[in-house]
Amino acid sequence: MKKTLIFILYVFVVAIIFSGCNLFPINKDQFDLQDTVTIKVGEKLYENYDLWVRLDSITEDTRCPEGSQCDLPGGVKVKFTIGYKDSSQTLYLNPDTLYYSQDSMTVIAGRAFFRFTHVPGGSYYWLYVIDVRPERQADAEIPQSTYQVDFVLEPGMIAYKPNIYLYPKIATKMDVFLCFPQGGCITESDPEYPCEWNNIRVKPSGKINNEYDYLFYEAALPDKWQYDEGWSVMINDLETFFRKNLTEYGFIENEINDFINYWIPKLQDHPYYNIYPQYTDKVNELVTLHISKEPKSVMRMFYVIKPTMNMKPTEMPEPVIPEFDAAGFVAREWGVILK
Repeated sequence: MKKTLIFILYVFVVAIIFSGCNLFPINKDQFDLQDTVTIKVGEKLYENYDLWVRLDSITEDTRCPEGSQCDLPGGVKVKFTIGYKDSSQTLYLNPDTLYYSQDSMTVIAGRAFFRFTHVPGGSYYWLYVIDVRPERQADAEIPQSTYQVDFVLEPGMIAYKPNIYLYPKIATKMDVFLCFPQGGCITESDPEYPCEWNNIRVKPSGKINNEYDYLFYEAALPDKWQYDEGWSVMINDLETFFRKNLTEYGFIENEINDFINYWIPKLQDHPYYNIYPQYTDKVNELVTLHISKEPKSVMRMFYVIKPTMNMKPTEMPEPVIPEFDAAGFVAREWGVILK
């Protein structure tokens, strides 16, 4: 009997070895998006079964040693690999200065935006480096195994089809450019940004270079929008809602028609949509708009739209629509973020 049990155990162990079975499987839910997470060099942490983050190495550490005085502060360059199912991407981040990854994805102050394109619809994320420890000591090399990095992984979002409408009082040449104070990048544009947004000629009618009715772009942005106030709108009421709401904000007929014609056909799959408005000040926090001939009146408004399968509206505080005085050179912009 004892020999039989030993034989069965032997067969079981051999089967485990050759099948690749793991008696001690890795926890596939080790941290959550938007949490601050500490990771060591060589460590691989899972956000879920498909998404993981590995800290490969500290590729450079030129920080001024603790307690020393240096002409230059130096910095740390950090190498991460991010994996999603069968694909992975390598990111090189410098938490202290502007840096670029090997795939030319912009990194600002330790932030990197990346996308897994094979996922249906694409999956967008931001990786932020918060801190690197320990502090560097004078004349002492820090072993790779000693480093610890604090990071945050956040879902990224795309601002779809923001349209910038310009109405100077007289035909005017101007430059238009965008900045992303919390990190971001242009993903699409028409005319091509930034080269064809320089020295544009705009008529009082809004026509740009006798060709375009507006400047169009799309941008990858972190999810820093407000979700405290909004409306819950039934699918059949969307067109009526947006026409009324855009009018109340101060948009005019051609701008409203552009919005309706583009977006209503794309919002047809859910019974209700929760709509969170982002006013000018909030949009400016993530995307700043600079125009060389400064408009007298600027109004920007993005909608964050979140589809829901609820069969009744979601209760939420209703926003107060800010007043807009369209005087002088007017600039207006609308855009949409699909949550």
